[in-house]
Amino acid sequence: MKRNMKNILVIVVAFASYFSFVGCSSSALQPAPQSFGALNRIIVVADQDVWDGPVGDTFRYYLAAAYPVLPQPEPLFDLQHFTMAEIDEDNNRKRFRSMVFLADMEGDVSPTGTFMKSALGDENMRKLKELPEEADIKISENRWANNQRVLFFYAKGEEALIKNIKEKSANISGLFKKNDRSMLDARTYISGRSPKLMKKVEETFGVKLQVPGDYILAHHDEGKPFIWLRKFDKHTHNNLLVYKTKYENTDQLKPENIKSIRDSLGRWYVASGQVDGSYMRVNDIDLSLYHENKPIDGKFSVQLRGIWEMNDDRDMMGGPFVTYAIHNADANELIFIDGFVYAPSKKKRDLMQGMEHILSKTTIAE
Repeated sequence: MKRNMKNILVIVVAFASYFSFVGCSSSALQPAPQSFGALNRIIVVADQDVWDGPVGDTFRYYLAAAYPVLPQPEPLFDLQHFTMAEIDEDNNRKRFRSMVFLADMEGDVSPTGTFMKSALGDENMRKLKELPEEADIKISENRWANNQRVLFFYAKGEEALIKNIKEKSANISGLFKKNDRSMLDARTYISGRSPKLMKKVEETFGVKLQVPGDYILAHHDEGKPFIWLRKFDKHTHNNLLVYKTKYENTDQLKPENIKSIRDSLGRWYVASGQVDGSYMRVNDIDLSLYHENKPIDGKFSVQLRGIWEMNDDRDMMGGPFVTYAIHNADANELIFIDGFVYAPSKKKRDLMQGMEHILSKTTIAE
């Protein structure tokens, strides 16, 4: 009997300990809140004097630089600054999706520096003292919310902090673009995908293009290696062009020849309807073309960016475009995929990001 009572007592104590642990840790069992924040927006937390000085200027120079080849300049990222006091005023401000903390840890520790010491711990502060370059960066995933990325930039001295930003700016950009990818994908394919148009593109060109569900067929002559797909409302027109031709030599992949192909397609197929005889062409006088080698589905590809206009001066339509010329060596073909936007009086960075996102998913059917 005593042995049974002893066993019962052990069980009761165990359960009591368990519920005591659960009670003390109930906050840990709560689901993490969801992060929030607009696409391409970075929250920068820094002391006001740091943000207004050379450190802030450097950060803006690299992260708010112009997005490549738009009719009117728009920044790579929209930057919004808060001081540590402003963050502490509203705890929800720690739930922004993309955040950067900047602090100079030399001399008297600033409010942002004090927070970083607490957030990163003594070991990281000890390592900071041992670094020859006297600077470091730490990345924290989902620190205060789900799908959140927080970067801590800290250094001993203003010069070291500036150097750190310069050296890591490309990495910063890549990290936040990656963090935005799921939101960009959801926004681009909010209407799903169009199986009918995807099938038509694959059957005609041997290309798998992830066509959003709200696109329609604008032009396609059966038997011709060209198709024009579009989505439009009263504010914006998004367009996709696909064209295929025989690959003959590397000259076809030169920027001037890619431009020539695009101009030919515009002259043959893309008319505005506002002025008789008006057609689309590349305008590389007002804004130079930008090009780089950028593989698509493992295939050699040249990306071309620029702005387009209509050839008739009475027709004021125009906007940005991005083109990929893909060399499909297996079929000895040149695949031309193009996205262009018409959105008068509207910002175009996010629209072009959506176009690039669609084009980047292209694969060559086996």
